[in-house]
Parts: sequence; structure tokens; C-alpha cells
Amino acid sequence: MKLRVLLASALLLPACAARRAAPPPSAEPTSAPVAAPAPEPTTPPVAVPAQPSEPTNAPVATATPAPEPASPPVAALPPAPEFTVAPPTALQRETGPIGTRHPILFQRAAKDGRWLIACQAREDTNGDGKVEVRFGRHGDTHGDTLAPYLFLEPGEGERLEDFLAADPTGRYLVVVRGGSLRLLDTYTRADTELAPPDAIPDSSAPSASLPVSFSRNGQRLLLVSLSGPEKRATAFLINLQDGSKREVPHGPGLLGRASLDPEGRWVWFGVVTQDTDGDGQLTWPRAQTSLASRYCRGPIMSYGHYGQEGDTASWLLRRVDGGPLVPKEGVLQPLGDALLRQGEQGEVFVEQSSGQRTEWVPASCRANVLYVDAEREQVLVACTAQDNALELHGARVHQPLGISSNYVGQSPPSLTPPRLFPVTPSPQEGSGPPSSNQSVVDLETRTVHPMRGEVQYVEGTRALVQRYAGRKQQSRRLWFVDTATGEQRELGEQTVFDVVAGGSFVYAEGLLVDMSTGRLIKKVLRGAQAVDSQGRVVLDRFGMGQTVAPGPLQWTPAVRSR
Repeated sequence: MKLRVLLASALLLPACAARRAAPPPSAEPTSAPVAAPAPEPTTPPVAVPAQPSEPTNAPVATATPAPEPASPPVAALPPAPEFTVAPPTALQRETGPIGTRHPILFQRAAKDGRWLIACQAREDTNGDGKVEVRFGRHGDTHGDTLAPYLFLEPGEGERLEDFLAADPTGRYLVVVRGGSLRLLDTYTRADTELAPPDAIPDSSAPSASLPVSFSRNGQRLLLVSLSGPEKRATAFLINLQDGSKREVPHGPGLLGRASLDPEGRWVWFGVVTQDTDGDGQLTWPRAQTSLASRYCRGPIMSYGHYGQEGDTASWLLRRVDGGPLVPKEGVLQPLGDALLRQGEQGEVFVEQSSGQRTEWVPASCRANVLYVDAEREQVLVACTAQDNALELHGARVHQPLGISSNYVGQSPPSLTPPRLFPVTPSPQEGSGPPSSNQSVVDLETRTVHPMRGEVQYVEGTRALVQRYAGRKQQSRRLWFVDTATGEQRELGEQTVFDVVAGGSFVYAEGLLVDMSTGRLIKKVLRGAQAVDSQGRVVLDRFGMGQTVAPGPLQWTPAVRSR
């Protein structure tokens, strides 16, 4: 199951900012090959103990550097006006064709349908007499050259040099126009330069990500730009509400990564301070992989990861308003101005900036932290000292849940943290494949509800659950379950794959469902690329073909089944 969502992007900067370094006493060996990570790791609404793109065994600074004073904010962007209701775009009001009749590859769309990004090849760039693009296996494409286009209305769209990111609310887009990095406000159509051409970090490498990241509410933006003759990377926090900008210092060394915590109060830094590969310069580590560049990337069938080259990175955190750099070792995630940590004996505690600690989970549990529920100030853990018994713990919460599990489901990304969290009971708790017997933990009532199937989506107290039926258990049936009322309803048979959400509407493997009513809107015989908050669907034009399908795309209105 794959859930397509807009997420805030992590920052991984290139090795183009490599600097000369003093020769080290000795060189460390290069990393051994490791297993490939998931193609597009997504960040849940509340961070889990380890960020997927960061090596868990990365070394950390041996001492906490002295605090650096926070730089005063300066005016950088015009203040963003507030809107009670976002002004609609023509793409929301109209359902005309999106793009031309040339090969088109869907990339992103706003959850309210206000904009869409797609790549198209509109010219015979390889001179073979036809316009055609073929898929590779690792997200790569062959044939004519694809270019990104922005659509705010039906038609041919606007060609971009690059599309980098969108904030979680869908209001802001970060693109490259005229060679410069720019912030587009789709509510006001304001177009503001973030960085000139020579200050944009290269993010084209397969292992690279983006030089921008947003807070969950879309009000703060972290920007990394290059400056000076050595093209030194520096992180800046931009408050999009008032337009102010301030530097967030990363301390000594070469900055290779900087990402804004979803709450917008902390920055994660990756820095290189030692020439561990002995080549005489500081170089950010780069993964050796067959994965294609993110630029107009196609579907990923498979890819390999073959270790990395470059120096070893250290990982640190700092509050955006100043304070010391904190080594990442033992940090699960920020909680306001405090940090949630896990000690060497397995205890979990909150540490304030003053050093005061409040224990949440005792060491006797030997906790495997499955989920951090920051909104309710509690953590879901499997106590490994008690056969992976699930428990909820916080400053005022210590509650066993009555089941055991070391498997968790994926909570769908959302602007608000989920209330229901899927878990898979240990095999002795049920029968059949693990994923076919999931339960959900209600984080509000601290109760467990068996789902008798695989949880595909949750919203509030409601869930979509896939259950198998038929003589050979080959028929996939979708059920709507409301844990608050006890209501359960079969919605129909699922015939394709993929799960896509927009607003209260969810496309779940061939069925379009309104989660606000728990009713089936219609059956969709093809896959879906996107769903918006009106229930409109962009149908999947790829299927299992070997070439990029011709355009145009279109938002297909929801029509209720009779």
C-alpha cells in the first residue's frame, strides 16, 4: 500500500561546498553496503525516534558547543496576508484539460486542487522523429526530455526550470524560475526570490533532497543558501507571516543537511567536521545508488544502494531562537522547547533546556518507542522486557493496553496528529498474516479496537479496513469502521491498488469514499494519481505501460453511485 501525500521535504546539501581541511591522523574505512531504504520516505505528522534518511549509527559531537547568540531578524519577504477562506484558482473552479497531448508524467497536486505539477516532453529533443518518453526501472526516463509545468488553471501551464517543494497546507510552492529560487504564494500570486542562481545548493543527485523545508502549519520556512568565495552553506529561518529572516548557526564544520522540525521550533543539522576519508577536504557523504534524480522522476520499480562516499557526518539540533547545539544521540524528538530522550537503560524522559528531567517510561520497560503523541504528551511503546506488551506512558499516563506487538502501521500524514494509530498484534494474539489482523489504539481514550483486517486509512475515530473474503480469501473487501459508534459497513470490492487522500475523500484501491459520511462515492476502475477536497480524481495514466502516456490530465468530478 502506498499513500501519496505532500510532505515537508528534508534538506540534503551537495558536496559542491567542499572545503580544504587539515590532514587527519588516520582515515576511517568507507561504509559497507547497506540495504536500500524506501524510495520516498515520508515524515509522519509527529516524528518517530529516528529519521529514516539519517544513519542511526552516525557519530555525534563529543561535547556540546557553547551557545551562539541568535541573530536578529531582518526584513526579507513581504508579510503574507491571512485568509479565512483561500481564494480559489481556475483549476479548482474548472475541469478542463491539464497540459497538451504530449507525454505527461504527474508529479504533485494540492489537496484542495488549487495547483498541479506535471512533467511533459513537448519537443523531439533526441531527433528520432517522434516525441516519446520510456520508463526505466529506477525512476529514470529515456527518450525525449521532460520538463516540469505548473498548472493554476486548465490549459498548457507554465514551464518551470525546477519544482522543489510545497508546504503542507498547499499554499506555497518553491520553484526555480529565471535561474533563481523563488517562493510562489498561490493565494496572492506573490512571487518572491529566495536565492539568486549562484546561491542555490545543488539538489540534483539521487541521494540529495532539497534546500528548503516548511513547518507543518506552513508559517515557517528553513532556507539553506550558499555564500562567499567558498560557497559556504548557511541556514536561515524565514517567518512567512511577517517576512522576517534570521540565521540559525550550525556551528563549526561543513553544513551538509538542515531540516526544520514539523513544529518549526528546532532545526536538525548534519555537519562534517573531520576529513575521515583522507582526501584533504571536507565532503558531505553521498549515497552510491541506482536511483534516478528527483527531477521529473518516473515510477520506481526497484533500485540498489551500495554504500556511500565522502566524510562521516555528525548530527545536531538547535532551537531556532538560539541556544546551544545539542548532539542527536539519544534524542527521540523535540517537544516544544524541550527534548524527548531515551537513556542507555531504555528509560524515556523529557529534558528541559535547564537540564531538568521528567521520566515518562521507566527503564524496567526497556521501551521500544513506536509512536510519539506530542499533542497528548504521551508515547506508545512496546516493553521488550515484557514480551513487547504495548503501553502508553507520559508524565501523568502509565497504562498497559492488554496486547503485545512490535509491529506498527503507518499513520497517514495530516495537519493534525491522528487519533487512531494502527498496530499489528503479535502472532500469538491472532491468526493469519500479521497485516490481516490489525488493531487501532485510540490515543484519546487509550483503548484498543480490533479491526479484523489491514488498516488503510484513519481520520478521527473512523477507519478504512481491508478484509479478505471468499473461499480462498482472495477477494479484497473494503470496510468502513467508526470506533466511537461501533458502526461497520462494507463498501465494496477493491480491484486496483494505491491509496490517495484529499480532504475528507479517500481513494482506496479502486473505491472513492467520503470519510465524513462513511459512504461510497463511486467505483474507479483505474488507479488514481490524486484526490482533492472536492472529491475530484486525477486518474492514473501510467498503468503498467513502458512509455509515458500522452496528455492531457484532468480533474474528474465525483459522481455519486446510485
